[in-house]
Amino acid sequence: MKTKRFYLYLAAAALLFGGVQTAQAQVLTPEDDGIVPKAQMHFVNSKPVEYTFLRQDDIMWSTRHWERIDLREKINHPLYYPVKPQPDRKSLFDVVRDGILVEGTIREVFRDDKFEIPLTNEEVFAILTRVDTIRDPDDPSIILNIDSIQIKAPNVVAWDLKSDWYFDKQRGEMKSRIIGISPLVKEPGTGEIYNAFWVWFEDARQALATNIAYNASNNHTRLTFDQIMAMRYFNARITKEDNTYDRSIEEYKKGSPMGQLLESQAIKDKLRNYEHDLWEF
Repeated sequence: MKTKRFYLYLAAAALLFGGVQTAQAQVLTPEDDGIVPKAQMHFVNSKPVEYTFLRQDDIMWSTRHWERIDLREKINHPLYYPVKPQPDRKSLFDVVRDGILVEGTIREVFRDDKFEIPLTNEEVFAILTRVDTIRDPDDPSIILNIDSIQIKAPNVVAWDLKSDWYFDKQRGEMKSRIIGISPLVKEPGTGEIYNAFWVWFEDARQALATNIAYNASNNHTRLTFDQIMAMRYFNARITKEDNTYDRSIEEYKKGSPMGQLLESQAIKDKLRNYEHDLWEF
């Protein structure tokens, strides 16, 4: 009996000693900004969400959509905030911009959504930076002031997506895959709204997978931007569906914002009804 007690005390002491050793080994620094070392957080070493293997013969039907994520909508705020980078998180625009200009992890950047005209880092920097020169009205040769205006996260009003929807007959489900993303920015000086550039989404996935967004439900289990995109945790309005004339909804529903919204919803309903009608009971 004494021998049994001795072994129980020995096991308890080993567990206690092991816990102390583990606590001592977990060294925290101010850079960690939390109760777990940043290097041990899951998102630091996370990978993009794996896509299922897809053959052309698996696709029974497909269509292509262009969508717009309005950052004014509350559900889309995790993609917009924080407007200034924080130690633990950044906005989607800061993640993409840093991936292109600072980290060099995003290289496939293009002028438009056709992905035919690639942009260099210098060209991207020139798009995001404006130099405003103020000259003397009496003598234009005299420069009074040179002001540098930069496009930052608060200037991004929406994100445009180009994606393919398809019905996978092998798995019996409707799925989508994003092809490209583009920040829709509002020029600080003139108020002009335009697409700054287009990023080939597959090339940006690793950068998106190693950066997290705020989760209002549970601060400990934040989602990466790649997970948000893959699981479509956002609200988007369809601006164009692939068609014979290559026209956007705005082009054939001119002067009718309500008509554009109704057309966008009709395309969504057609997509849902197509999947629903394939099932027979």
